[in-house]
Amino acid sequence: MLTQRDEKKEHAIFDRVLKVLARDYADRFLELALPGIPIRVIGTLENVTLTIPEERVDFVHRVVYDGQEYLLHLEFQAEHRANVPKRLFVYSALFTQQLGLPVLTVVLYLKRRVAPLPTAYETRVGKVRVNRFEYPVIKLWEYADEIAAGRWPELTPLLVTLVEKPDEATLARERELILREKDPQKRADLLACAVTIGTRYFDKEFLWRFFREEVEMLRGASFIEDWLEEQREEGLQRGIQQGLQQGLQQGLQQGLQQGLQQGLQQGLQQGLQQGRQEGRRTDITRILRHRFGDVPLSLETRLGLLTADRLALLMDVALEAPDLVAFAEEVDRLPSYQPMPA
Repeated sequence: MLTQRDEKKEHAIFDRVLKVLARDYADRFLELALPGIPIRVIGTLENVTLTIPEERVDFVHRVVYDGQEYLLHLEFQAEHRANVPKRLFVYSALFTQQLGLPVLTVVLYLKRRVAPLPTAYETRVGKVRVNRFEYPVIKLWEYADEIAAGRWPELTPLLVTLVEKPDEATLARERELILREKDPQKRADLLACAVTIGTRYFDKEFLWRFFREEVEMLRGASFIEDWLEEQREEGLQRGIQQGLQQGLQQGLQQGLQQGLQQGLQQGLQQGLQQGRQEGRRTDITRILRHRFGDVPLSLETRLGLLTADRLALLMDVALEAPDLVAFAEEVDRLPSYQPMPA
């Protein structure tokens, strides 16, 4: 069972990817929701704030059919939550009131579910239904075979979520389909989406090895820097925890309040520095592995002797160096190593 922290992390993973897909491929989702109807997207309204506390929608799309303009609200859900029908009803009413256009609300679910999914928000008096707000529901897992066959290439990064047992073959099919995309920016975003969602099902190191040949393309993704920043933050947090523990132990061993405070302060400072250093060193090593394969232990050791600031200078070098020899030469050109204080 997922912990609250795991649930938040999973939500962040899907949220980031689905924002990209909904932004770039609204017309394809519209085709899923209203097949056979010649309706087209003509614009997008971003960061729409609703007049209720703490409610914001990333964007809704303007669509037109037979001369009539509508707002398309795509609501993605990893799995069903009890408040979804009511929230959709409220959103539709507020969009209509604030923006003055009729609203088309569509819900798309990712995770398989045996029980029926609600398709309406109702109010009842006893057993008598008084009001009903209906909306179409799309179960994306029902399209897994079509996505794998190339029918919906824009949805390819979702394939590992939609199949029952994702494996390396699933990733290989995703990569094959994504590399068919001719637009470099969209191809980079789709690859980044695939890697991001893949972290939910596969080890990160395995994913980076698997997509090693595509790492240069990933540099062009619109949110890959955010993903790398998360990895640096994880390293920073580990360093802080380690530093605090070391400082507390040092202070307790001295047996004096002054020693405790000094130990904690030194430990926190050291932990922050170690966290930055570890995060940046991990990023550089990962990039080198994806581009060139195995990284010599001697080179990893040399990187471990550099401060966080000097490692920061090597990030672009790791991405642009033609080979490991050239990268190592750039390391040698840096000023003398500055080992971490003991």
